[in-house]
Amino acid sequence: MTDESFGRILRRHRAASGLTQPQLAERVHVDQSAVSRWENDRAVPARALVERLDEVLDGGGDLVRSAFPAGPALLPPSDDPVTGDYVDQLRASIVHLVQLDGRYGGADLVPMATRMFRTASARLAAGKYPSALETDFTATVAELGEVAGWLAFDAMQHEKARTLNLEALHLARLAGNTGMELFLLGNMALLAQETGQAREALRTVELMERFPLSPRVRVMTALRRARAAADLGDDRAITLIHRAQAEVDSSVQSTDPEWAWWVDLRELTVHEGGMWRAIGLPERAVDCYAAALEGIPAEYRWASYLGAVSLVSALVEVRSWSEAERAAEQVAKLAAEVTSARASKRLSDAATTARRLRAPHSLEGLLTTLAAR
Repeated sequence: MTDESFGRILRRHRAASGLTQPQLAERVHVDQSAVSRWENDRAVPARALVERLDEVLDGGGDLVRSAFPAGPALLPPSDDPVTGDYVDQLRASIVHLVQLDGRYGGADLVPMATRMFRTASARLAAGKYPSALETDFTATVAELGEVAGWLAFDAMQHEKARTLNLEALHLARLAGNTGMELFLLGNMALLAQETGQAREALRTVELMERFPLSPRVRVMTALRRARAAADLGDDRAITLIHRAQAEVDSSVQSTDPEWAWWVDLRELTVHEGGMWRAIGLPERAVDCYAAALEGIPAEYRWASYLGAVSLVSALVEVRSWSEAERAAEQVAKLAAEVTSARASKRLSDAATTARRLRAPHSLEGLLTTLAAR
């Protein structure tokens, strides 16, 4: 094995110490969900926290070296034979892409991730690898396709996202990786919902519901169903999201797919905000977005950025000008480091709404400037 990821190193040291996730979380003063994100390579904590983890787990510097490497290579060499080391290096590249997305947004990563996926897919199709590697290699390329599809979605390159999702879905099925298949179907339902195709989103959810689902994945499918239902004007949508919120904490199991780390109360609250806006009650959305922002880890700046943009949009809709301007100033601080085409589109829409509602020129101007970054 080469290029062991930060999450795997953290999990290994935690297991060696005999600590559970909740116990480690208490030692370093974070929520258990943060430890789960770190161990599943969906976020990397700030350096001070990594140093504290190294100290608590007696890691001997392993965690710091993994989290802050001297110069990580993103692209595995494409001219070498496909070996177990190549697959490990490809997996490490996936982890690094995800970490960069969480810190800075993925707009600039789409070409690189797509190129990596195309190269790996071509090598998979060529069949020049040991048969013992086939399932693992196929599953890893499928995961890379999922990441590339997600990045394209956030960059609002919707056709590219659809293509990447479908190709990755095919590979996940070939690998027999049901967990990744469900993850991709969930992403496809989100893409359909956010592009105004709520009925397609519902059909995708119905396909997911045919699988045996763990409680946490069932919460995720309920979330996707609720979002689509709200867009279609179904008055049962809010009841559905509230039921999912009531179940999410108890749904967490050690056997959950690794990607399910993000299915938590904060994420459901964000989506509830979107549902209130969809049914014409933005004042309820304000409360949801504000509450969700409080639970975002400091190192997950992309989520803070998108969440703050959603809050600004809702505040503009309810004509809360001073609060909207304060929230927009927070967005401006994050915008210096994070990019998201979805966020830019929401800021542009908010600027248009501010103009229509005759908001103060200072607010409209700030929103317009932020949208153009």
